[in-house]
Amino acid sequence: MSKRFTEIPALSGGRTVRSIGRTMPDRLEFMRTLTTEGDLVRTQMLSIPIVFVNSAQAAHDVLVANAKSFEKSPGFRVLLYYLGGNGLFTAEGELWRKQRKLMAPIFQPAPIAQYAATMQAVASRAADRWTDGERVDLSHECTRIAMSVVGKALFDADTFDEADALGDALAHCLRWVNASLGSAAIPAHILLLDLADAALRRTSGAWRERVAAVKERLWEPFLFPGARGKELHAAVNVLDERIQGMIDERRRQGLSRNDLLTRLLAARDAEEGIGTMSDRQVRDEAVTLFIAGHETTATALAWCFAMLARHPEWAARAQAEADAYDVESLARDGARYDARKLDVCERVFKEVLRMYPPLLMLPRRTLEPVTISGYEIPAKTLTFTSPFVVHHRPDTYEWPERFDPDRWLPERESARHKGSYLPFGLGPRYCIGMPFALMEGPIVLAQLLRRWRFDVDTSRAPMPDDYATLRPMGGVQAVVRRRDGGAKIVHTAAS
Repeated sequence: MSKRFTEIPALSGGRTVRSIGRTMPDRLEFMRTLTTEGDLVRTQMLSIPIVFVNSAQAAHDVLVANAKSFEKSPGFRVLLYYLGGNGLFTAEGELWRKQRKLMAPIFQPAPIAQYAATMQAVASRAADRWTDGERVDLSHECTRIAMSVVGKALFDADTFDEADALGDALAHCLRWVNASLGSAAIPAHILLLDLADAALRRTSGAWRERVAAVKERLWEPFLFPGARGKELHAAVNVLDERIQGMIDERRRQGLSRNDLLTRLLAARDAEEGIGTMSDRQVRDEAVTLFIAGHETTATALAWCFAMLARHPEWAARAQAEADAYDVESLARDGARYDARKLDVCERVFKEVLRMYPPLLMLPRRTLEPVTISGYEIPAKTLTFTSPFVVHHRPDTYEWPERFDPDRWLPERESARHKGSYLPFGLGPRYCIGMPFALMEGPIVLAQLLRRWRFDVDTSRAPMPDDYATLRPMGGVQAVVRRRDGGAKIVHTAAS
């Protein structure tokens, strides 16, 4: 028999959901305390009930077993109004199902595999710019690489400049999202949307159309301080103008290019035989893919270098693997990518995604009453499933603070709970770009290790930055040394 909602343990210590809107150190401290709480803990903000989902089983209950009983948090969709619009990350209901169906064939392993050569070539071009003994910020370099990879794959952009301009605009928007997390405007906005929903149920005819139009306007975050700031809107205008220009160009060319943007424009339902994406929908999907396609990979790659610097035995294994696998053949000979030959690099990449998942929270709201971990959760309850919390619970991963890529040996991975690994989400709304990221990360890491060794500053423990994703604070500072005849990687505290 299910327990009542009020029997869920309350958030202890007088803490509130506002903790996730403070600085990143405060947020992480809040997340770490949740690893010692129960599978579920409850609180509220204004009149909105909130549940933190802390265990692998509870995460599976929310994201997989009862996925149809949840929607993306309306507050989260408001925060991403300017960026993602109605893209796959924020869309709901029939629109989401239609878009997922249209886009799924584009992101199958076979179509994605053709971008392996692009990933290798972009990493090689980035490495060509370095000089022996140069001091670089590997976090910045990995961002440029990942941005150029997705710029080429998505927009067929051959230069860094075009991707950089879009990246700068995205960075402005993400900083605004980061600053708005935890704002009291979020629950206030949710309440306004709920009032509009209630009005829709009570009206019909012309009045219903007017209320529907008001609700559509309510998705814009007009309650947020600075939401109409010049910097934010200038950045959004850059995104809109650049992407619309590329859409127009491809239509003029008859959709003849082989990039993902062209494939979005040409996407057709295999059963209905129709293409149904408007230019605005393509724009929203392109922005969503550009954010996910560079931010996750860039952040994880930066953490790879930070962690390899502190674990030289793993650095040596990854470098030996990179030396043994001719990564350049992907571009030179058109060879197919063989993930088995970069097994160590892949495990390193997956382990940093466990330790530093890009998103702290996966927010959802119940559409109807649902039972999670034995408790009755009423409709319109906000739930926050934290990959960071699940990944750092000692009952999910032994010694969770320890860097151990061997966690991803097949026999150990298959023995864990299906809800234990969430960097790409889980269930029907898992990140559609996961195969792209899991191919790009090891290829780029191997290519850079093959060409250079990195003397990384290990004088201070790496900490996540105060940003929308878990970037390393202060970057990853290193001196690059050209490798000579397979010289071993060296890790010392930089002066």
